[in-house]
Amino acid sequence: MTPPREALPESVLCLHRVTRLPVGLGDPVFAHYSTMKLGEAASVAYYSRLLLPLVERAIADDPGHRDWVLTAPATDALPSGANLLCEAVDELLRGRLQPGVALRRVDLRQRTPDPAHRELNRAYKYSRLSWSARRRSRAYWHSLLIDEPALAGRAVIFVNDINVTGAQQAGMRDWFARQGAASVTWVYIVDVDEAVGRAAPEIEYTINESTPLTVELLAAVLASDGLRLTSKGVGRLLSLDERDLERLLTLLDEDGREELRRLAMIDSRYAARQYAAKMELLHQACAPAPPRRRQQPPLRGLQARK
Repeated sequence: MTPPREALPESVLCLHRVTRLPVGLGDPVFAHYSTMKLGEAASVAYYSRLLLPLVERAIADDPGHRDWVLTAPATDALPSGANLLCEAVDELLRGRLQPGVALRRVDLRQRTPDPAHRELNRAYKYSRLSWSARRRSRAYWHSLLIDEPALAGRAVIFVNDINVTGAQQAGMRDWFARQGAASVTWVYIVDVDEAVGRAAPEIEYTINESTPLTVELLAAVLASDGLRLTSKGVGRLLSLDERDLERLLTLLDEDGREELRRLAMIDSRYAARQYAAKMELLHQACAPAPPRRRQQPPLRGLQARK
């Protein structure tokens, strides 16, 4: 008989913990959350600077481990806000580690993504699921296949934006244990107490929408310097009704429209029939303008008298 696997040592660090309802969305920690989820560079930089001390604390508090991995949720076609945060924290860490401490960033990728899970994870659908539905989705994490060399013996720091029900954390904990990781530290912007997450899992959607973004504000985000539009960002834009999407496209310049179309085409989910009309709007908005017909000069002389 195989002996039971020992529990993976773990700890949780966060910028803000939700312990009761209602959520205080006026807290400064939420000020840039909605735009970070879209991939706005300034918002990603804002949170990465706040998360850096937590990551450094995780390493300092565990001197027994010298070999560390920094990672985030697995990506599919496009990165998430958490992936961008992980990259930014990695950049900030360079040159700050103590001698003898090794850290490398590992970008987890899905080899065989589950179409049902991908559908849930688009356009904030997952953030609206009930507690039981999220817990059922844990089966996805048990079957996850990720292109990643051995993690055996390494201490893992997992950067994510939010933990509401613990479904993803539980699934990834099992996966890291199967890889032989030495420990895992979960680093979040927002960590929700289990009792609160069980009672109101929809608060994730509320937090995602903590800053109302009109079509005009969305266009401003899309035009901002350094934007890297996320999977959730593309999903949010393609969840607009057709009239608002058409208006958004008129506010973007040619490069902005083409980039949105390029990203939507990378993600095969948007080839589905329900997105056909919106994708057609994108294609039309990116189509080159027909050449203007040259006007004939007015007729003169004999031709004009005929």
